[in-house]
Amino acid sequence: MKKIFLFALMIALHHFVFAQQGEWTWVSGSNMANDIENFGTQGVPSTLNHPSALYEACEWTDTSGMFWLYGGWLNANLWKYNPSTNEWTWVNGPGSSVIPPSYGTQGVADPANTPGSRGYCAAAFTDKNNNLWLFGGLDNFYSAHNDLWKYDILTNEWTWMKGTNSAFDPGSYGVQGVPATTNVPASRSECAASWVDVSGNFWLFGGWTGSGTLNDLWRYNPATNEWTWMKGSSSTGASGVYGTKGVANATNCPGARACYTKWNDGNDNLYLFGGSELLNGLLYNDVWKYNISTNEWVWISGTNQSNSAANATSLCTQDVNFYPSGKWESRACWVDPCKKFWFFGGTSLNDISGVQNDLWKFDPVTLDWTWASGSLIVLQAGSFGTQGVSSATNHPPSTMGSNGWTDKQGNLWLFGGATFPDGWNTMWRFVPDTSCSGSGCGLSNNQQVNFTASDTDICEKFCINFFDSSSNNPASWQWFFPGGDPSSSTDQNPANICYQTPGVFDVTLIATDAGGISDTFQLNNYITVYSNPFAPTISKTGNILTSSPANSYQWQLNSLDIPGATNQSYTILQSGLYTVVIGDENGCNAQASIDALVGISEIEENSLVNIFPNPSSGNFIVEWLNVQIVGEASIDVVNTLGQKVFSSQQSPALWTSVDRKKEIDLRNLASGVYFIEIKSQNFFLKKKIIITKYP
Repeated sequence: MKKIFLFALMIALHHFVFAQQGEWTWVSGSNMANDIENFGTQGVPSTLNHPSALYEACEWTDTSGMFWLYGGWLNANLWKYNPSTNEWTWVNGPGSSVIPPSYGTQGVADPANTPGSRGYCAAAFTDKNNNLWLFGGLDNFYSAHNDLWKYDILTNEWTWMKGTNSAFDPGSYGVQGVPATTNVPASRSECAASWVDVSGNFWLFGGWTGSGTLNDLWRYNPATNEWTWMKGSSSTGASGVYGTKGVANATNCPGARACYTKWNDGNDNLYLFGGSELLNGLLYNDVWKYNISTNEWVWISGTNQSNSAANATSLCTQDVNFYPSGKWESRACWVDPCKKFWFFGGTSLNDISGVQNDLWKFDPVTLDWTWASGSLIVLQAGSFGTQGVSSATNHPPSTMGSNGWTDKQGNLWLFGGATFPDGWNTMWRFVPDTSCSGSGCGLSNNQQVNFTASDTDICEKFCINFFDSSSNNPASWQWFFPGGDPSSSTDQNPANICYQTPGVFDVTLIATDAGGISDTFQLNNYITVYSNPFAPTISKTGNILTSSPANSYQWQLNSLDIPGATNQSYTILQSGLYTVVIGDENGCNAQASIDALVGISEIEENSLVNIFPNPSSGNFIVEWLNVQIVGEASIDVVNTLGQKVFSSQQSPALWTSVDRKKEIDLRNLASGVYFIEIKSQNFFLKKKIIITKYP
């Protein structure tokens, strides 16, 4: 189990204590439109930091659950947000400057590289190595690109990986279905319909070229650095082929659109909703599913007509005949841990007058839509309430081009967007209501298999427990823990499942009732295992012990925590075995120890005080050579545990006597190392002595 320090725990408790199901909470940023950024110090998190109001930025979630944000119109900054501590960090970028791309050499990382100011819905991907990728979008000259960038979190460097360094490139489609190093999609913006499959490939659909919309589907393999044109047309303006609702066919294909809302069920099915054919003002509310293994699209929900109005009677009512209106710029979308799909806002008209704040949930198994929160009326003002406190009356303002993330608890996070001419930098959190018509986990309305874990974020070499919470009265259980040891179990509540290597892992439970009916529930990427940091090194200078750099420190004496000793350096007060336990940003620990004596400067030949003989059988002479002592002085002897074993007070007359010597009788003490401390108003000496009992 990761070690949680008290301060971080207090922050997290404050941050979540007011969260209620079905309610929004304003957690960061401003409740005033068009707020400017507060950068703070680059690389240093703070609750005071926040981005400016941003429109159509792109977002990622890394494997540790941190939220990342880049760009937005006329912005070139990279931000990281920690949902546990409510802290933003300005990680990279030029601050308030508007800058063009700086490409460097393709394939070569460099601190000077940058995609530049980038907005209008560039596509975003996170690879299996926790790198962040960005494709396309518009630069600060309204020019569309087809460049592909990789950002390495560890080195804080961008690399231009693919595509051209010029705007409005027509692309090179090659042969459909055939990868090639020369293939590259056409330059585009409004292309946020992007996915990552279970093999780590990136997928991209449609977008706006500057002269028309596309419906092409592309796959990129980061291992080979190759694009493959998989489906759709290489020309703009292609019409959709719907076929029969619910029936997949090789000829089916969504029509050309600038598409924003997309989901991934974790089983290599890619989903998209709505979008706009911008030239003709056509907005869609159709839901499409693409099966990677069959290379087929299927229209599964919504209408096949453009500009449809919403169909819903009331909040929290689930129905297969319900659906949202035609939408675009509804980029804020989520997949919850139960694999239900969500999206927020966007505009229901082909201009800024149709912006909404409605929140919808879609069940990809039952094909039911649920209007979960917000209004179906356009241009709603926000109700912010008190920052950090959820309320049934809180709700975000109507926005388009917002960003969304999901945390490991299944909460939905919403940032920014615009209600023109206003932009926002508010961070909101929404806790789904499990009583709101099937918002809980399950593969269908009758699905009752579920489970929990004692922890979902752990460090390597640690173990966790799993608990069956199914309500279908199972008689037997089959668990699968890829990456775990053991990797499977038939216990109802498996204990001590250990993860030896870092990574992100799924968990699956198949529960079978007494009648032999089985049901399966799987949570993808449910367990995150972090690498442990390297063991620290400890240096000693005098009485000061210093650890090598880390994120946190706890010093111990003889294996017990020293209260308040949580800095990189610690001044020891007594001799003993000192240990420093360091923690990294994920809360994983490593430690090192040193057997340290209280630092004593040995007396030099010309010292003012001499102690002899040393070593001795117990009789020592303290001799003052040429030192002026003011006031009464004490002579104390302590052992290596800091316990005082001898003490003597000396009058000022001794310091002026002719022989200037004092005999110390320690023959009653055992052999070992001791320390003499001599103190007065103007003098202090601490010297090591050794008692040796000769035969």
